[in-house]
Amino acid sequence: MKRRTLYLPIETKYRELLGKTLLAARAVDRGWRVFLGGIEMHEYIADGLPPGLVIENNIPDTKATRLAGLRNHGYRVADLCEESIIYPDGEDYCARKVGPRSLEATDVILATGARAERDIRTHRGASAEKLVVTGNPRFDTLMPHVRAVYDDDVRILRERYGRFLQVNTNFSAANPYKTGVDVVTALRRAGKLVTPAQVDRKRRQIAYKARHMKGLQTLLIEVVRAGVFDRIVLRPHPSENHDAWRTWAFPFDIDVQYEGSANAWMLAAEMVLHPGCTTGIEALLLDRPVMSFVPEPDVEFVNQADVISANVANAAELIALAPTWRAEEDRVQAHVAAGRSALGGFIDNVEPPLAADRILDVLDGVDVPEVGTSWYTLKRACAKMDVRTRASRRAALRRTRGGYRLQKFPGLAADEVRAPVARWIDVGVVEKMPEISVIDRALVRLQ
Repeated sequence: MKRRTLYLPIETKYRELLGKTLLAARAVDRGWRVFLGGIEMHEYIADGLPPGLVIENNIPDTKATRLAGLRNHGYRVADLCEESIIYPDGEDYCARKVGPRSLEATDVILATGARAERDIRTHRGASAEKLVVTGNPRFDTLMPHVRAVYDDDVRILRERYGRFLQVNTNFSAANPYKTGVDVVTALRRAGKLVTPAQVDRKRRQIAYKARHMKGLQTLLIEVVRAGVFDRIVLRPHPSENHDAWRTWAFPFDIDVQYEGSANAWMLAAEMVLHPGCTTGIEALLLDRPVMSFVPEPDVEFVNQADVISANVANAAELIALAPTWRAEEDRVQAHVAAGRSALGGFIDNVEPPLAADRILDVLDGVDVPEVGTSWYTLKRACAKMDVRTRASRRAALRRTRGGYRLQKFPGLAADEVRAPVARWIDVGVVEKMPEISVIDRALVRLQ
C-alpha cells in the first residue's frame, strides 16, 4: 500500500518520546506511515528507506549538507525545535538553531509560539513564508484530557516516595557530560559560537551556572536537614554528568533519578524546584506548585521559566513557602494562574487544539510523495546498513555504552509506544492502535 511516510527522530528520549508518540499515533489515524526512534534513524534513511517528510529537532547550518541531500532524493523537511521556549534573544537563538543554508532545504518551520515566530521572521526574514505557529506536541501531553497517560507512574511514585520535592537541574554549561571538557572550545568547533560577543556571553553563563549549581547544592542540604519533605528527588538535565550528582547527593540521602518522563515525576511530587529550566514551565502547565532558585535576580540569565515560578533565593525562603502552599490551596491556584498568564506567546498550545493536529494540518499541505514500503524493501535497507556499518556501530556502542548518546536515548521498545497509545485510546485522544513493528534497538514503525 502506498502511503505518505513521516520520520520522527528523537534526540532526548524522556523529553520528546511521549509528545512524538502522540503525533505519530494521530498521524497514523490520518493515513501516514511513521518511523519513530533515535537519531540513528538518519542512517536508515541514508541506506534506502522511502522518501517522506523528516521532522528535524533544529536546523543549524552544520546540518545543511545532509538536509540538501534529503531534498535531492525526494524527501521533505520540517523544523520543530525542542529548545525554542527559553533562549536569551532571537539573534542568539537563530545563530545556534536556525541556519540560513539549512533553511534553503527546509519546507516548513513549525514554531512553538509567537515569540519564536517573530524572532525567526526578524533574523531569517528570507524564509518568513515557511513559518507556521503550531505549538509543540510535548506540551499536548500536559493538557488535562491527555495527561492521563502518566496516571500509573504517578501512583507508583507517590507510593514509593511519599511527600517529596522534585528538583530538576539545568547545569550542562557548568556540569557537562564529559568531565573536564572546555565547553566554549567545543561549541566554537561545532560552529555554535562564532562572534567574540557570543564567546564572552557563554563564558559569563558558565561562571554564573557554576555559582548557581553550588548555591542549589547548599540550599538542598539545608532543606534536607530541616525535614520539610519526606524525600528530595533530583533529576539531572539530559546533557549533564549524572554521576557527579550521584556522588554529591549520596551523603545527604537525596535520590538522583533519571528514569521515565519528568512530567510523571512532577505530577507525583508535592512541589517542584528548578534553576531556570523548561521543566518549570511544564510543571506549571501540569498545575503543580513550582519554585525557581534565583539567588541573583538581576543577572542577565534569568529566563521565562524563572518568571512564571515563585522565586526563592535561599533555603529559608523555600522552607517558609512550603507550609504556606500546603495550607492554602487558593494561593497555589493563584500562583498557577499567574504563571500561565505570563507565558504569553511562548507556547501556542497551552490550551486545545492539540499541536499534533495543527502540525498534521500543515503537513497535509506539503508535497510528500506516497510510496510503498514492503518488508523486503525495509529489510534490504537494514541489511545494507548492517553490512556497511556493523563493525563501526559495534565499536561506537562500546565507546558510548552508558555514555552521552545512550544517556539521551537508551533504546526503544514497542510497549513504550503501545502502552501510552492504549491509554489515549481509552480516553478518546487516539482513534485506534497502530500496527507497531520493531526495526532496531532504537527504531519502530507505526502504520
